Amino acid sequence: LDSYEEVQLSKHIETVNPIYVVAVSASAVAANKHHLSIWNGSTYRIRILEIIVGMHNTAAVTGYKMQFLAYRASAISGGTALTIDKLDPDDPSPPSGISASTGATVTVTGIPLAIFTPNPEETGGDSWINFKPPKAIVIKPSTGFTIQQYATAGAGLFNAVVYFSVEGIKP
Repeated sequence: LDSYEEVQLSKHIETVNPIYVVAVSASAVAANKHHLSIWNGSTYRIRILEIIVGMHNTAAVTGYKMQFLAYRASAISGGTALTIDKLDPDDPSPPSGISASTGATVTVTGIPLAIFTPNPEETGGDSWINFKPPKAIVIKPSTGFTIQQYATAGAGLFNAVVYFSVEGIKP
């Protein structure tokens, strides 16, 4: 005679944690350059959710693809600061200690987490690449993330947008 019904609701973690965006636009290509770097000097974990990279040409270039690699970093210093913005204006500002830059000096660690090969050729079909990792790339406190150009100079301008969350609530 006694009965009850139990209901469980769940939300994806990213509907609860604030999501931020950082971008670099028209970054001049250069061998080994770190075009976009994020340093996590906070006590929170960063979860990189999506990366969009693209090239645009500045001169006639033919038959030339360029490679960019995403890495974890153990140190990031210098460079030009980039603005981190929030997708929802009502979300809190990013925690103190999280910063982003272009042209920084970076110490990379481990293997590449992603490889991008956009085509700066004026007739190239790969003008942008959207990468959504199978699972969020987690950046622990006192570590970082960077997108570095391969050791080839090339021609054109590099652009990237990185969407990430900060774990206020852990999965």
